[in-house]
Amino acid sequence: MIDQFDCVIPFHLEKSNIRGRLVRLDELMRDIIKHHNYPALVNYYLAEATTLSVAVVSCFKFEGLFTLQITGNGPLNLLVVDINKEGHVRACAKFDQEKIKSLDEAGDKNMRHLFGEGHFAFTLEPEQEDTRYQGIVELMGANLADATHHFFRQSEQLETGIVLASSEGVTEATLASSALMIQRLPLPTHISIDLKEQLDDEWIHAMSLVGSMTKKELLDRQLSNEDLLYRLFWENGVRVHEPKTYISQCRCSSSKIQHMLMSFSALELKDMVMDDKINVTCEFCGRQYEFGENEIVKS
Repeated sequence: MIDQFDCVIPFHLEKSNIRGRLVRLDELMRDIIKHHNYPALVNYYLAEATTLSVAVVSCFKFEGLFTLQITGNGPLNLLVVDINKEGHVRACAKFDQEKIKSLDEAGDKNMRHLFGEGHFAFTLEPEQEDTRYQGIVELMGANLADATHHFFRQSEQLETGIVLASSEGVTEATLASSALMIQRLPLPTHISIDLKEQLDDEWIHAMSLVGSMTKKELLDRQLSNEDLLYRLFWENGVRVHEPKTYISQCRCSSSKIQHMLMSFSALELKDMVMDDKINVTCEFCGRQYEFGENEIVKS
């Protein structure tokens, strides 16, 4: 069944040189948001970034860890989403509470006002290889869709179109977030001029269709995935592939936190001790860990 949420729906257009991904998140995104006590504006971007990450990671065939990281010098200075091979998703943000509140009250969702000057990066860390891939570009545009277009143009040289939407609030009729992404595959070698012109026209047409999608359609839980894709691409013969499900799940553990702490110097660890204990809170899920001074502090 493709009429489900919290998954990615891969598809391709049979009459065109185009592949795509439809992502519509609900409980997964709400669960991530519940782990934090972020302002609405931060949740808005956290939801869009998480949905974007699910769409992008599904384009790669590898076993490892995928990370989207956005950094800036504005009120929202860090946003991180990571996804492992099992489809476990987690996300967090760092921001200036007072500055975010001012933007939120003004209804200002412009990305440049939120992040300021910064960078947009995708990282792939395969499990079995030493090679770590990272694509990083300057943060450009008024929203995350603009930033994604810029990334693929500059870093991947792959023509990409994407629309993103996240809910303003939790309602029975509205999904938490959604993404629709299409990518133009490399043209065949020794292509004729006529065929190239045809494929160019089909790409322009597909981009216009994606651009016509409304936030209401993307987030309408009564509009099935199948109906949404057919409504857009019925002329092109849209073929849907097996979906992959994603869940909200943090990977923190006592042993991992302890290993992280051991990377600090003895002096740094002593500075962390309060009441003979070191307390650590996971930034992704909010879980708290407590260690006795004798468990961690180096001699």
